[in-house]
Amino acid sequence: MARPIATGTRPNTALPAQHLRHIPTLHSRYWLILLLLIAAALRFYALDGSSLWSDEGNTWALVQRSFAQIARDAAADIHPPGYYWLLKLWAALFGSSAAALRAFSALAGLLLVMVIYAIGRRIDALTRNRAAIALTAAWLAAINPFQLYYSQEARMYLLLALAGAGLFWALLLWIEREAAGQPVTAPAAWFVVCGALGLWTHYSFPILLSAAGLAYLWHWRALLRRQQQPTRAITRYILANLAVILAFAPWLPTAINRVLHWPQGGDATSLADGLLLSLRTLTFGPLRDLPSPLWPWLLVAAALPLLGIIALARYPQGIALAPWLLAPISLMFGLGLFSDAFLKFLLTASPAWVLLCAAAPLLLPRPRWGNALVAIGGITLAASVLPSYYTSPTVRDNYAGVAAYVKAVGDPASDLVLLNAPGQGDVWSYYAPDLPVIGLPQSRPPDPAATLAHLEEAVQDRRHVFALFWATDEADPDRIVESWLDQHAFRGLESWQGNLRFVVYTLPNQMSCTDLAPPIAFGEAIRLLAQCQPDLPQRIPAGQVALLGLQWQTQEPLTQKYKVTVQLLDTRNQVIAQHDAAPAGGSLPTNTWQPNTPITDNHGLPIPFGTPPGLYQLIVALYNDESGARLPTPAGDSYALGEVEVVRPDRALPLDVLDIPHRLDAQLGPVTLVGYDAYKKGHSFAPETPLQAGDLVHFTLYWQAPDPLPAEWPADLGFTINVGDQSLSTLLAGGDYPTAMWQSGELVRGEFDLLFDGSSDRPTLEVNGNHAKLRPLPR
Repeated sequence: MARPIATGTRPNTALPAQHLRHIPTLHSRYWLILLLLIAAALRFYALDGSSLWSDEGNTWALVQRSFAQIARDAAADIHPPGYYWLLKLWAALFGSSAAALRAFSALAGLLLVMVIYAIGRRIDALTRNRAAIALTAAWLAAINPFQLYYSQEARMYLLLALAGAGLFWALLLWIEREAAGQPVTAPAAWFVVCGALGLWTHYSFPILLSAAGLAYLWHWRALLRRQQQPTRAITRYILANLAVILAFAPWLPTAINRVLHWPQGGDATSLADGLLLSLRTLTFGPLRDLPSPLWPWLLVAAALPLLGIIALARYPQGIALAPWLLAPISLMFGLGLFSDAFLKFLLTASPAWVLLCAAAPLLLPRPRWGNALVAIGGITLAASVLPSYYTSPTVRDNYAGVAAYVKAVGDPASDLVLLNAPGQGDVWSYYAPDLPVIGLPQSRPPDPAATLAHLEEAVQDRRHVFALFWATDEADPDRIVESWLDQHAFRGLESWQGNLRFVVYTLPNQMSCTDLAPPIAFGEAIRLLAQCQPDLPQRIPAGQVALLGLQWQTQEPLTQKYKVTVQLLDTRNQVIAQHDAAPAGGSLPTNTWQPNTPITDNHGLPIPFGTPPGLYQLIVALYNDESGARLPTPAGDSYALGEVEVVRPDRALPLDVLDIPHRLDAQLGPVTLVGYDAYKKGHSFAPETPLQAGDLVHFTLYWQAPDPLPAEWPADLGFTINVGDQSLSTLLAGGDYPTAMWQSGELVRGEFDLLFDGSSDRPTLEVNGNHAKLRPLPR
């Protein structure tokens, strides 16, 4: 017979299950349905709006294989096969397109919101429903950028978070019923199911089983103190965990082997930096376009869960949320996983984080007012970051945009695609541009001799190499491939597409060199001996690359590092295109030059998309790498190398791959302002340089003509831009290329300068009475 509860012991905080049915109207099913509809809309909206990236490409490739082959491939990978098996069943019903594969994660994300709501209801019942924790937590989860991001990714991390949330929901129900002396068969069964699902989904799941064990031990202490059958209780819990392990037993030897060969984590991280990174990830996920200043958001993100832990400290069920939140963070510190590749492991802590944030208002005299403020804060945060998430083509590595570009400009007979990391092959196969592909380096660590031999053979008789550099520090840490291309080809377009760096190289076929007699002096010691170009003048379509080979020589040893700038100027001396680099792509800095030894220095000058057709002047200059001061030449601080003729491209190019810093897609009368760039003149390399009164602001405006052109299309459409008391009115692309010369759907850019007087930092732009506000300028 059980002993009575001793006087002075902590009261039993369990509540009868029927109490949960007395939920106020705020928690009614109508509010829940509305919340779930919003959560579903955010998760299923534009599922294929961003590109698959390399890991998702691996997912797509795996689901094309048999269940047995998936298991064999997973045995050599760092993930168990459970997610892939489930996704293969899903794909059999819904297909294996990007949207279909991501829909599985979107559904898991929606179910996660429901489980968070269910856990919140139990906490509401414990606290006599003083605060709307269930609804607030579910709302925060519904609009949380971290959860949304991985609800739209064809990987296993949202399923992992769902398994973890299901595990803790079962645990809290188990604790509640056990404390009340009720049967625990159902929650124990759910505990086993969720535990097994988690182990089959990811090798990090044992950390959540450990956190659940700590939470149960805290509850068991109370059972022991009250002599409420503690031996029977702990035996049941141990048996449930053994059942979880038994369900995973067929894969356990493989799992142990793979965990022992776990990939190396990130760099050593201090406690403060790790906590800040954890808070930023839990709040914003991997999104890059974040509100400024960031610190108020991080302060709130840290304070709310701490206050939530304090508010729930008297409830064993509430205490369980603390290890749930802290265990994944501890794993990150313990294994040194604070790098971009592993921050997604924190997703398993996200449900606990939103629940604790929702519980913080319990400390207020009027908790529901606090819940409303927390919910409004969540809306404000989501509104600040989600629009760019849904519209940016580079929110994930933009293989789709790169593939569209390669399809538009590449020639299978003369061009080549180069992938530098093994994981890229599957996603590139998904988008399947019809060009030959080579993967280099072919081994880790790379074999330099074999790599260079393969590269030299592959590029023979090729015109362009489209290089996709990803995870270069692991794939090619010594830059074997990139260094060879920099010295033997011309680097042209270079664009970051998420974490993917896309570079177009042009091979120097049929270049003719002209000796400069006498050589052109740059400063006292450096001489330009010759220039090499394919034609004089070069005739280059906008979006392609002008090629320039330079031969330098120094008459004496140099201690200073100089950079070469090659620029294309229009009739107003506006810089239309520019390429700055140390000689030979950085492999031959000037302080290593030997006297009287010729130095070959190749430059690919990308002609920006939308550059108006016409003749432009090509110049070269050398400048001090530290001060920016140019070396003098007989003609001033630069030397003119002739003209380049820019022509209209034969085919329209995809806009997604264009590096337009601020995209607008604003319809201004008959023309679209696709986007713009704005910075202190001469500081394109540092666009956030603060402006002072009297500085010039340089604007690059990207316009697109309608397709088809309307019958009343104007011949000389212009615009007005205002900053403070200063304004400029001119034609859209300047007087050299009026709209009468534009073609249907053509992208055209214009370059303009405007004085900054300091009276306002918010530019406004007007076309035919239609207005657009641009972002505030840095000041």
